[in-house]
Amino acid sequence: MSARSASRWLTPFNALRATTYALGVTFTLYTIYYAYSLFFIRIRYSNLFVGMGIALFYLHTVLEGYRADEDEPVSDLRALVRRVDPLFAIGLAALALWSVAYVELHFDRLFYDAPVVGYTTNDLLVGVTLIALAIDSTRRAFGNTIAAVTVAAIVYAHSLVGPNMPGVFRHTGMTWEQIARDGAIGLTGVYHDTLMGIGATWVAIFIMFAGIAKAYGLMDFVLDAGREIGSSLRTGVVQVAVIASMIMGSITGSAAANTATTGSFTIPMLRDQGIRDDFAAAIEAVASAGGQMLPPVMGVAAFLMADIIGVPYVDIIQAGLIPAALFYLSVGVGVHLAVLKFGWTTERKREFDPRILLTGAHFAIPLAVLLYTLVILRYSPLSAGMYTIFTIVGVVALKNAYVDGLSTTTAIATGRQSVNGLYRGGVEMAPLVGVLAAMGIIIELLTQTGLAQRVSTLIVGLGGGSLLIVLLLAMLASILFGLGMPTPAAYILVVILVAPGVEAMGIAEITTHMFVFYFAMLSAITPPVAISVAVGSRIAGTSFTKSCVQALRIGAPGFVIPFAFIANPSLIYWSFPETLIAFPLVLAGTVGLIVATVGYDGTRSLGALYRVLYVTLAFGAMFGVVVHPALQIATATAIVAALLVSNTNTTARLRAPIRN
Repeated sequence: MSARSASRWLTPFNALRATTYALGVTFTLYTIYYAYSLFFIRIRYSNLFVGMGIALFYLHTVLEGYRADEDEPVSDLRALVRRVDPLFAIGLAALALWSVAYVELHFDRLFYDAPVVGYTTNDLLVGVTLIALAIDSTRRAFGNTIAAVTVAAIVYAHSLVGPNMPGVFRHTGMTWEQIARDGAIGLTGVYHDTLMGIGATWVAIFIMFAGIAKAYGLMDFVLDAGREIGSSLRTGVVQVAVIASMIMGSITGSAAANTATTGSFTIPMLRDQGIRDDFAAAIEAVASAGGQMLPPVMGVAAFLMADIIGVPYVDIIQAGLIPAALFYLSVGVGVHLAVLKFGWTTERKREFDPRILLTGAHFAIPLAVLLYTLVILRYSPLSAGMYTIFTIVGVVALKNAYVDGLSTTTAIATGRQSVNGLYRGGVEMAPLVGVLAAMGIIIELLTQTGLAQRVSTLIVGLGGGSLLIVLLLAMLASILFGLGMPTPAAYILVVILVAPGVEAMGIAEITTHMFVFYFAMLSAITPPVAISVAVGSRIAGTSFTKSCVQALRIGAPGFVIPFAFIANPSLIYWSFPETLIAFPLVLAGTVGLIVATVGYDGTRSLGALYRVLYVTLAFGAMFGVVVHPALQIATATAIVAALLVSNTNTTARLRAPIRN
């Protein structure tokens, strides 16, 4: 290569791209190797994970926003900031790596000796640096809200503020040295054992698997299959969009991120079918929020839940299965009725061609390995995720060799595809590292100040001994604290602040966690934040307010289902024959509720009186068991009978001969 050619390739952009790519691949390989060898204790492994994750996030952000035109004028402040900020971000990436290197070099002293003999000034400064990096990376990745909450927690914890707070918010206060210690350098806060410990292992391995699977074409397969199925259905692609968004949302760990990724494909597909813009945005937002509740991953919250409660992972999957089925079926019925009501149906273009499924049949093998290792062999999620990654890499290599033939070209192409998958897996995990660190800081400081315990006590006190009032307060608090956060962060926050108050009323632990988790996820479609709806409406180019209204209509049963599984415990803790009886009865109630909110029963639009009747019957089917089992059976039967009669009469009228 000539000197001129070399100089053309050795540009700042190419150097940045190569560095970012190498760090992304290394980040994923580091996680996989830890799953294989467990060469460090988890907290020591998490330290290097934090540094690489935050550094990768900064570098990838700069790479995505890079502007090749170096001659852009810098006469105004905004242009100057655009020019300087990438350099600042690169500096922060280097600072993140330096900070965790400091912790690694002094790890034994920080872990064993410093809690007894004290921390040095350098230790405390590194702690402050790590806290600042967590806040800034969170701000860049997820906006100002979560970053502001972290800053507020720090300010609240400080000795200048805490002692001057009113009532239950008053505490003795912490010095900046204590905040630096508990926030990071004491190997807590940023390194919170549950939040970052599980996030850097169980969560990371599945997020990285999702990134690898996407690089191998999983997203393309889902969308291609969806288009094929949609072309053979009268309701078109709506159900396909719901299924695709829920499946992908389950493994992304963020309703908003899933809305942005799958929504960029599904929303245009829905609009092309003639579905109104606000409905298209709402359908995608609700499906993405619902995906966080879908086993076996549940937006990676299932792993956190199993660790916090201390039960086998399979128990969490079992507990989440029926509520998720209720939510999905209600959403599916809701969008189906909306399509029929507004005439957004399509003519069947052709019969479904099952050969499209063969193009992605190889993805079923790693999924089977995942389920086998998790459910049958009872491996930890970290080990199960590792074997699933090994499987998908091997399966794709064999598939490429079979389709393209054994050759050097095929091997190189497969290798490049695999390396791209490793990079994509790291990049998909990187934004979550900062927010997990920030949430660890919040949880640690709120726990140290005693606020977490007092919030639960306050909820119980305000409830005045009434379970219903406590549950309603817990619902409001969970939606408020959810704030549209990524799934792991939202779940941890509501579990720390809200769940103890519900448990104090005698509700079983898994049921309590599922209750607050559902409402934390539904915050993604609840105004005024409704982050998923905001993303979806921006893609659809429609009104945020109108999209919120439709999202609440379609997702209405989701706000009632958590109360239903408290009234019907067998939906969470399976038992025979109670579960077999409760599931169809509650399902009938959710269908009745969605019929009322959509205002259509499959054949005709419903007036206010019929809507009220369906709501009344729906609540009877979902909660009648509290009064008497016979009431639950009677109201559920009435819903099914009303829908059957309405649709049967309409079918009979359509088939009747026309008389002159």
